[in-house]
Amino acid sequence: MKERRFYQRYTLSDEERDALQVEVHFDGVPVRLVDFSLGGLCVLSEKSYDVGDFISITVNLGNRGRIDLIGKVVRANRMEKNWSVAIDLSKNYKLNVLRKI
Repeated sequence: MKERRFYQRYTLSDEERDALQVEVHFDGVPVRLVDFSLGGLCVLSEKSYDVGDFISITVNLGNRGRIDLIGKVVRANRMEKNWSVAIDLSKNYKLNVLRKI
C-alpha cells in the first residue's frame, strides 16, 4: 500500500491522555484516539463507519476548551475496529475557549 500521508502523526500514551483530559467523540459516541496529525486522526471505535461517511467530531480538552470538526472516513479496518478520518481545516470547524497550556 502506498503511503499518502502529508503530515507527521502524533500519539498520546494513556497516561498523557488522562493527564491532559483529552476526550474524542464521533457523532456523540466516545472513541479511543490512536494518533492524530494536521490532516486527521485515527481512532478505535465499537461503532462501524463506511469509507466516505462524514462525521461530526468533538475533541474535548477539559478546562482548555473544545474543538468541533467535520471529518470524512478515508480508511476503515472493521476487523481491528480502526477508523481513519481526514479533516479539512479550511472548511468547517469551531473552537470553543482554547487556553494556552
